[in-house]
Amino acid sequence: MRKRGTRIIDKRLKFKKGFQRQFIGKIKKESGLSWSKLAYLYKISERTLKWDFYTEKTTLPLKFVQKLIKRYPFEDFKKIQTKWVEEILEPNWGQKIAGEKNLKKIKFPEISELLAELFGILLGDGHINNKGIRVTGNILEKYHYLYIKEIIKKLFGLESRIYTSYTNKNTIILNVYSTKLVNFLTREGLTLGNKIKNNASFPKWIFTDEKYIFAALRGLLDTDGGIYLKQKDYKRIFLEFQTNSKKISEDIINLLKKVGFSPSKRDSRGAFNIRVQNQNEVHAFFKKAGSSNPKNIIRYNEFMSNETIPLKESLVDKIVAYQGKIPFKTQP
Repeated sequence: MRKRGTRIIDKRLKFKKGFQRQFIGKIKKESGLSWSKLAYLYKISERTLKWDFYTEKTTLPLKFVQKLIKRYPFEDFKKIQTKWVEEILEPNWGQKIAGEKNLKKIKFPEISELLAELFGILLGDGHINNKGIRVTGNILEKYHYLYIKEIIKKLFGLESRIYTSYTNKNTIILNVYSTKLVNFLTREGLTLGNKIKNNASFPKWIFTDEKYIFAALRGLLDTDGGIYLKQKDYKRIFLEFQTNSKKISEDIINLLKKVGFSPSKRDSRGAFNIRVQNQNEVHAFFKKAGSSNPKNIIRYNEFMSNETIPLKESLVDKIVAYQGKIPFKTQP
């Protein structure tokens, strides 16, 4: 494995859409190795190979491709370069592009469903300090974090950095550094620092329109909540919002009641769990709010198909393979 903080400095191959996934898939098939063994052989992490390279989230280093083809020659390299590759990028091209983008001024959006969803995300797993924002979650949330990155770009014109925690390989982090962004968020009513001590809450404008309410609840459920079976062998599901903030728990209840839901609340040693258990309301939530997190989308769809929810171990491949619309909503 490369030591932490090191990176590959090499030309990169930008494959045509779908061809990089096909390339890695053929290499894996030719090798007959598992993801972990194939990654170990080439001194990269399994996560890099499976989550970044195979899903086409990052481009492939030229020398890495050449080594793979030399060992597993399923196709001539020149043919791949001519027919599969769109462009050969120079070393450090990503840093150059990022540097240029970071010079752009921040955009200040009007209130919208997308902004309401982001506020729900920040009041869930987010943290705001005087330099920027951070969202922290489980590695299974990676594809949701890519969506968060997109909406931050769309709303503010800012780039985000997503990376795995140096101290916990199961933790993923999204960072955005911008004091102007912080100033905007605090003007809108969000607070710096500890959400519990500082009584963080939803901006008042979110309560004024049903579409803002459902978007904010979607952002919160996708970060600080989830979908669960009522009981084993009991074919019912419920939505649960989890927070350690009394103020945020009160906001969640008020938002749910404002759109006609009947939430229940359970307090346990400073933790507040707000549930939507009525089955008609659960399905109404997925019609009007839906989810932007593939984990929640898959869990809901699996229940609707099989009256069960997949275990964590079987979720990874389903999340990687998910190609549906985000945000996902059921048809009326």
